[in-house]
Amino acid sequence: MIVVKLGGSVITNKEKLRSFRRKTCLRLCKELRPARHELILVHGAGSFGHILAEKAALSDGVEKGDMGKLRLISHIHRDVLSLNAKVLFCMDKNRLHGFSIPPYSIGSFTSGEIHDFCPEKFERVMSNGYVPVTFGDIVPDRELTFSICSGDLLMLELARYFEPEKVIFVTDVDGIYDHDPKISSSARLMDVVSPENIDLISAGTRKKDVTGAMKMKLARMMEIAKHCENCMILNGNAEGRLEDAIEGRDVISTRVIA
Repeated sequence: MIVVKLGGSVITNKEKLRSFRRKTCLRLCKELRPARHELILVHGAGSFGHILAEKAALSDGVEKGDMGKLRLISHIHRDVLSLNAKVLFCMDKNRLHGFSIPPYSIGSFTSGEIHDFCPEKFERVMSNGYVPVTFGDIVPDRELTFSICSGDLLMLELARYFEPEKVIFVTDVDGIYDHDPKISSSARLMDVVSPENIDLISAGTRKKDVTGAMKMKLARMMEIAKHCENCMILNGNAEGRLEDAIEGRDVISTRVIA
Protein backbone atom coordinates (compact mmCIF):
# COMPACT_ATOMS: atom_id res chain seq x y z
CA MET A 1 0.00 0.00 0.00
CA ILE A 2 1.04 3.59 -0.70
CA VAL A 3 -0.28 6.64 1.14
CA VAL A 4 0.24 9.96 -0.65
CA LYS A 5 -0.39 13.48 0.57
CA LEU A 6 -0.83 16.18 -2.05
CA GLY A 7 0.16 19.25 -0.07
CA GLY A 8 -1.84 22.43 -0.22
CA SER A 9 1.33 24.23 -1.34
CA VAL A 10 1.40 22.29 -4.61
CA ILE A 11 -2.29 21.99 -5.54
CA THR A 12 -3.18 25.56 -4.52
CA ASN A 13 -1.54 28.95 -4.41
CA LYS A 14 -1.34 29.31 -0.63
CA GLU A 15 -0.98 33.08 -0.83
CA LYS A 16 -4.25 33.62 -2.74
CA LEU A 17 -7.63 32.70 -1.28
CA ARG A 18 -9.34 29.73 -3.00
CA SER A 19 -6.73 29.53 -5.77
CA PHE A 20 -6.65 26.01 -7.26
CA ARG A 21 -3.76 24.84 -9.43
CA ARG A 22 -5.88 22.69 -11.73
CA LYS A 23 -3.21 21.89 -14.31
CA THR A 24 -0.77 20.73 -11.63
CA CYS A 25 -3.41 18.63 -9.88
CA LEU A 26 -4.42 16.96 -13.15
CA ARG A 27 -0.80 16.00 -13.84
CA LEU A 28 -0.22 14.71 -10.32
CA CYS A 29 -3.35 12.57 -10.50
CA LYS A 30 -2.03 11.10 -13.74
CA GLU A 31 1.23 10.29 -11.96
CA LEU A 32 -0.73 8.50 -9.22
CA ARG A 33 -2.20 5.97 -11.65
CA PRO A 34 0.49 3.27 -11.19
CA ALA A 35 -0.58 3.02 -7.53
CA ARG A 36 -4.33 3.13 -8.13
CA HIS A 37 -5.02 -0.40 -6.81
CA GLU A 38 -3.12 0.16 -3.55
CA LEU A 39 -3.51 3.86 -2.87
CA ILE A 40 -4.94 6.09 -0.16
CA LEU A 41 -4.85 9.79 -1.01
CA VAL A 42 -4.79 12.71 1.42
CA HIS A 43 -4.74 16.34 0.35
CA GLY A 44 -4.10 19.54 2.22
CA ALA A 45 -6.44 22.52 2.41
CA GLY A 46 -3.99 25.11 1.09
CA SER A 47 -5.54 28.49 0.33
CA PHE A 48 -9.02 26.99 0.70
CA GLY A 49 -8.44 26.57 4.43
CA HIS A 50 -5.30 28.10 5.90
CA ILE A 51 -5.90 31.78 5.12
CA LEU A 52 -9.28 32.00 6.84
CA ALA A 53 -8.22 29.59 9.62
CA GLU A 54 -5.30 31.85 10.49
CA LYS A 55 -7.59 34.89 10.42
CA ALA A 56 -9.94 33.16 12.86
CA ALA A 57 -7.07 32.00 15.14
CA LEU A 58 -8.69 28.57 15.29
CA SER A 59 -5.69 27.07 17.03
CA ASP A 60 -7.00 28.75 20.18
CA GLY A 61 -10.38 27.03 19.99
CA VAL A 62 -13.85 28.53 19.60
CA GLU A 63 -16.34 29.79 22.16
CA LYS A 64 -19.81 28.42 21.43
CA GLY A 65 -21.31 31.90 21.27
CA ASP A 66 -18.60 33.45 19.08
CA MET A 67 -20.66 33.96 15.95
CA GLY A 68 -17.80 35.60 14.07
CA LYS A 69 -15.58 32.53 14.36
CA LEU A 70 -18.48 30.14 13.85
CA ARG A 71 -19.35 31.89 10.60
CA LEU A 72 -15.73 31.63 9.42
CA ILE A 73 -15.70 27.93 10.30
CA SER A 74 -18.72 27.40 8.07
CA HIS A 75 -16.95 29.21 5.22
CA ILE A 76 -13.73 27.22 5.69
CA HIS A 77 -15.56 23.90 5.73
CA ARG A 78 -17.47 24.85 2.57
CA ASP A 79 -14.27 25.93 0.84
CA VAL A 80 -12.39 22.74 1.76
CA LEU A 81 -15.24 20.60 0.45
CA SER A 82 -15.05 22.61 -2.77
CA LEU A 83 -11.33 21.85 -3.05
CA ASN A 84 -11.98 18.18 -2.39
CA ALA A 85 -14.50 18.12 -5.25
CA LYS A 86 -11.88 19.67 -7.54
CA VAL A 87 -9.35 16.98 -6.61
CA LEU A 88 -11.92 14.25 -7.25
CA PHE A 89 -12.62 15.81 -10.65
CA CYS A 90 -8.92 15.69 -11.54
CA MET A 91 -8.78 12.04 -10.45
CA ASP A 92 -11.79 11.17 -12.58
CA LYS A 93 -10.19 12.82 -15.62
CA ASN A 94 -7.29 10.40 -15.16
CA ARG A 95 -9.47 7.31 -14.68
CA LEU A 96 -8.84 7.19 -10.94
CA HIS A 97 -12.06 6.41 -9.10
CA GLY A 98 -11.82 8.52 -5.96
CA PHE A 99 -14.27 8.30 -3.07
CA SER A 100 -14.28 11.09 -0.48
CA ILE A 101 -14.01 10.27 3.24
CA PRO A 102 -14.32 13.49 5.30
CA PRO A 103 -12.17 13.49 8.45
CA TYR A 104 -15.09 14.20 10.78
CA SER A 105 -16.55 10.83 9.72
CA ILE A 106 -13.57 8.69 10.71
CA GLY A 107 -13.17 9.40 14.40
CA SER A 108 -13.74 11.78 17.27
CA PHE A 109 -11.52 14.74 18.12
CA THR A 110 -10.34 16.12 21.44
CA SER A 111 -7.93 19.06 21.72
CA GLY A 112 -6.98 18.66 18.09
CA GLU A 113 -6.12 14.96 18.29
CA ILE A 114 -7.95 11.98 16.74
CA HIS A 115 -9.55 9.36 18.97
CA ASP A 116 -11.53 6.25 18.00
CA PHE A 117 -10.06 6.19 14.48
CA CYS A 118 -12.24 4.15 12.10
CA PRO A 119 -10.08 2.51 9.38
CA GLU A 120 -12.91 0.26 8.23
CA LYS A 121 -14.29 3.01 6.00
CA PHE A 122 -11.03 3.12 4.06
CA GLU A 123 -10.93 -0.66 3.81
CA ARG A 124 -14.50 -0.82 2.55
CA VAL A 125 -13.89 1.83 -0.10
CA MET A 126 -10.73 0.08 -1.31
CA SER A 127 -12.42 -3.33 -1.40
CA ASN A 128 -14.95 -1.87 -3.85
CA GLY A 129 -12.22 -0.73 -6.21
CA TYR A 130 -12.12 2.95 -5.24
CA VAL A 131 -9.29 5.19 -4.04
CA PRO A 132 -10.14 6.63 -0.60
CA VAL A 133 -9.58 10.40 -0.49
CA THR A 134 -9.48 12.32 2.78
CA PHE A 135 -8.28 15.84 3.50
CA GLY A 136 -7.43 18.51 6.04
CA ASP A 137 -10.56 20.16 7.40
CA ILE A 138 -12.32 21.80 10.33
CA VAL A 139 -13.82 19.18 12.67
CA PRO A 140 -16.05 19.18 15.77
CA ASP A 141 -13.90 18.94 18.91
CA ARG A 142 -14.97 17.88 22.41
CA GLU A 143 -12.74 20.43 24.15
CA LEU A 144 -12.28 23.21 21.58
CA THR A 145 -15.77 23.14 20.00
CA PHE A 146 -14.01 22.99 16.60
CA SER A 147 -10.39 22.29 15.70
CA ILE A 148 -8.17 21.80 12.68
CA CYS A 149 -7.57 18.24 11.51
CA SER A 150 -4.46 18.56 9.35
CA GLY A 151 -3.57 16.26 6.49
CA ASP A 152 -0.40 15.35 8.41
CA LEU A 153 -2.47 14.13 11.37
CA LEU A 154 -4.53 11.95 9.02
CA MET A 155 -1.33 10.59 7.47
CA LEU A 156 -0.13 9.49 10.90
CA GLU A 157 -3.34 7.65 11.74
CA LEU A 158 -3.35 5.92 8.35
CA ALA A 159 0.31 4.90 8.72
CA ARG A 160 -0.27 3.52 12.21
CA TYR A 161 -3.09 1.29 11.07
CA PHE A 162 -2.13 0.23 7.55
CA GLU A 163 1.70 0.16 7.91
CA PRO A 164 2.14 1.05 4.21
CA GLU A 165 5.16 0.30 2.10
CA LYS A 166 5.53 3.96 1.15
CA VAL A 167 4.34 7.28 2.51
CA ILE A 168 4.95 10.18 0.13
CA PHE A 169 4.51 13.87 0.95
CA VAL A 170 4.19 15.95 -2.22
CA THR A 171 5.15 19.61 -1.72
CA ASP A 172 6.40 22.59 -3.71
CA VAL A 173 10.10 22.12 -2.86
CA ASP A 174 12.57 19.31 -3.50
CA GLY A 175 12.54 18.09 0.10
CA ILE A 176 13.64 19.32 3.49
CA TYR A 177 16.35 21.96 3.70
CA ASP A 178 18.49 23.13 6.61
CA HIS A 179 17.03 26.62 5.95
CA ASP A 180 13.95 27.81 4.10
CA PRO A 181 15.01 27.67 0.40
CA LYS A 182 12.49 30.39 -0.46
CA ILE A 183 14.29 32.97 1.66
CA SER A 184 17.87 31.63 1.85
CA SER A 185 20.05 31.13 -1.23
CA SER A 186 22.46 29.01 0.83
CA ALA A 187 19.83 26.49 1.91
CA ARG A 188 21.03 22.89 1.57
CA LEU A 189 18.78 19.97 0.64
CA MET A 190 19.01 17.15 3.18
CA ASP A 191 18.99 13.63 1.76
CA VAL A 192 17.90 12.14 5.09
CA VAL A 193 16.33 13.66 8.19
CA SER A 194 16.52 11.70 11.43
CA PRO A 195 16.40 12.48 15.17
CA GLU A 196 20.20 12.80 15.00
CA ASN A 197 20.25 15.72 12.57
CA ILE A 198 16.87 17.44 13.00
CA ASP A 199 18.51 20.20 15.04
CA LEU A 200 20.37 21.30 11.90
CA ILE A 201 17.08 22.59 10.49
CA SER A 202 16.49 26.27 11.13
CA ALA A 203 13.24 27.28 12.80
CA GLY A 204 13.50 30.69 11.17
CA THR A 205 11.06 30.10 8.32
CA ARG A 206 8.24 32.18 6.93
CA LYS A 207 5.08 32.90 8.88
CA LYS A 208 3.74 29.95 10.79
CA ASP A 209 1.47 27.47 9.06
CA VAL A 210 -1.77 27.09 11.07
CA THR A 211 -1.29 23.29 11.14
CA GLY A 212 2.07 23.62 12.92
CA ALA A 213 5.64 24.82 12.42
CA MET A 214 8.16 22.84 10.38
CA LYS A 215 9.78 21.03 13.29
CA MET A 216 6.37 19.93 14.56
CA LYS A 217 5.58 18.57 11.09
CA LEU A 218 8.91 16.75 11.00
CA ALA A 219 8.29 15.23 14.42
CA ARG A 220 5.00 13.85 13.07
CA MET A 221 6.74 12.54 9.95
CA MET A 222 9.28 10.75 12.11
CA GLU A 223 6.43 9.13 13.99
CA ILE A 224 4.96 8.09 10.62
CA ALA A 225 8.34 6.65 9.61
CA LYS A 226 8.06 4.14 12.47
CA HIS A 227 5.10 2.56 10.69
CA CYS A 228 6.26 2.38 7.07
CA GLU A 229 9.22 1.16 5.05
CA ASN A 230 9.86 4.45 3.27
CA CYS A 231 8.70 7.96 4.24
CA MET A 232 9.74 10.67 1.80
CA ILE A 233 9.11 14.26 0.75
CA LEU A 234 9.43 15.39 -2.85
CA ASN A 235 8.60 18.22 -5.24
CA GLY A 236 5.28 17.86 -7.06
CA ASN A 237 6.16 20.72 -9.39
CA ALA A 238 8.86 18.56 -10.97
CA GLU A 239 7.07 16.60 -13.68
CA GLY A 240 7.31 12.83 -13.32
CA ARG A 241 8.93 12.84 -9.90
CA LEU A 242 5.90 11.51 -8.03
CA GLU A 243 5.39 8.73 -10.56
CA ASP A 244 9.08 7.78 -10.40
CA ALA A 245 8.89 7.56 -6.60
CA ILE A 246 5.80 5.37 -6.78
CA GLU A 247 7.56 3.09 -9.26
CA GLY A 248 10.58 2.77 -6.97
CA ARG A 249 13.02 4.82 -9.03
CA ASP A 250 15.55 7.14 -7.38
CA VAL A 251 14.35 10.74 -7.24
CA ILE A 252 15.49 14.01 -5.71
CA SER A 253 13.80 13.98 -2.32
CA THR A 254 14.33 13.78 1.43
CA ARG A 255 13.83 10.54 3.28
CA VAL A 256 12.58 10.80 6.87
CA ILE A 257 13.58 8.06 9.28
CA ALA A 258 12.60 7.44 12.89
